[in-house]
Amino acid sequence: MPLRLQYQPVVTARSGDYRGAALVGIHSASIAWSFEDAALRDGLMGFGIKRSDFDPETEELLRTDWLMGQRRFKVDDDDSGSDVRSYKAPFQRFRWNDYTLKPEHTYLYEVFPIRGTPGALTRDEEPLKYWLRPSPTKLDGTSVFTNRGVTAAFAYLDRFKLQHPKDVPYNAAYHWLSRGLKESILEFIESAANGEALHVCIYEFFDEDIAEALNAARRRGVEISIVYHGKANDHATEKNEEMIADARLKRVATPRRLTGNISHNKFIVHLRNGTPIAVHTGTSNFSENAFHFQTNAALLLEHPFVAQVYEDYFQILLTDPPRSRSRQDETDARFRISALMNQINAHSDRHFETSYFSPLRTRDIVEAAVELVESAESCIFVSSPFGLDNAIIDALGANSKDILEYGLANATAKKKIAALSRANTRFFTPTRLETYMGRAWDSKAFGNHKIHTKLIAIDPWGPNPKLLFGSANFSDGSCRQNDENAFLAIGDARLTAILTTEFQRMFDHYKSRAFINTIRSNRDDDDDKRFLHEKGEWMKTSFRRNAYSHKFRDRIVFAGG
Repeated sequence: MPLRLQYQPVVTARSGDYRGAALVGIHSASIAWSFEDAALRDGLMGFGIKRSDFDPETEELLRTDWLMGQRRFKVDDDDSGSDVRSYKAPFQRFRWNDYTLKPEHTYLYEVFPIRGTPGALTRDEEPLKYWLRPSPTKLDGTSVFTNRGVTAAFAYLDRFKLQHPKDVPYNAAYHWLSRGLKESILEFIESAANGEALHVCIYEFFDEDIAEALNAARRRGVEISIVYHGKANDHATEKNEEMIADARLKRVATPRRLTGNISHNKFIVHLRNGTPIAVHTGTSNFSENAFHFQTNAALLLEHPFVAQVYEDYFQILLTDPPRSRSRQDETDARFRISALMNQINAHSDRHFETSYFSPLRTRDIVEAAVELVESAESCIFVSSPFGLDNAIIDALGANSKDILEYGLANATAKKKIAALSRANTRFFTPTRLETYMGRAWDSKAFGNHKIHTKLIAIDPWGPNPKLLFGSANFSDGSCRQNDENAFLAIGDARLTAILTTEFQRMFDHYKSRAFINTIRSNRDDDDDKRFLHEKGEWMKTSFRRNAYSHKFRDRIVFAGG
């Protein structure tokens, strides 16, 4: 048994005419399978999945169980609302996403074809086997943190009932929702020692714990410098300055007042002996909403060149440079940032393919997104909170129908993305599901639930995955008016796999809710659509190339095709 595995972003499996692939992150994995022989569809009722957990050091088997789902055959309905093991109620799909991985474990997934009739099921003797180990949080100097991002979920309801996170003892709900994201920022701040420095760029500086950690660092001799969104007559500015004053950080905080729109960065640079050694950056503001109720991701990059790049950008913003009319004005923010980007992206040892900072006079981030979309060979995953620039929408629409395109946006962007749900393109917005399968399903939406991660991931199963990620939304304003940062990584299979599996977690979460809420109201719990199919019609669309559906390409792409 290959228990002492090293992390692999993509794990493949084969058994006879069946093939499959797993895309593996830190906490999440997408397990998928497929076949082409039409004879294998005869009597196929779905697939059962058995998961075994191992300690990779001792090789001890920790647990074996069959994965469970909610849908069952009508003949087996007992009105209990409890989940059913997949050998009895097989998954009638060609992939299953597991969001409960532990990086310190090794896993074996065995996918069995299930045949027969309800009440008289059999399973094929030879399953597809996927041996995998999740990524550690930190690998090769890059640490990745993704929060859970939603209380309106059955998992939250099951653990914490209808309690608001603030009412759960010992901050247990907050820690569960943050899943190390907020904690990583606190640890990053606490790692700075006397005589070192922390340089902070932040849009929303609302969190007391972060403010107190920075104040504590200042008291132990760490040089603190903060550039914050400080535009006049602005609600976020008022809250920022109140927090800064309460934390006694006013002397080390510089408002960014001359930006065209908002100073939208979220990063901290750690310097030792005046030299940048690491940067913590991502999509998360310093707020309760950002850490616990929105989807967010952050990276700790212990790469001196990257840290120096962010420090150089910080030093430009620290002077609060204006946007002048002259293209040749060397004090202009856009002139200075453009020169920095040219210097960075021409460097032979740059860590990322391209780094982006703004404001600029050009639309670099939007143009990069368009080129990325046009370069896709199999699939595109987009998390775009506030919609997409029309040029990106046009590029998605112009792609071959063989390209699978999945996206998430907030409800405020519904009109912008309305035309994108067609053929192999599906975009969803956050939706609650109050009851399902005869029981309460989602907890109350206690906070400001939003899609907030900004990313475009391309071909994560392929040999040349690509990822565009950062604070910037995919808009003209993020290029020309806001202070922003982002990067394009090419060939970083681990980072692309981690962020894609977390995107998929939220995509499937909201996709299922949108589907259920569309086909039935919460009063229609007896609707037959909640039961499994008793014949082979469940897979017809997945094998029909010309169907008006994404299921055909979904089957092929997720299985590694």
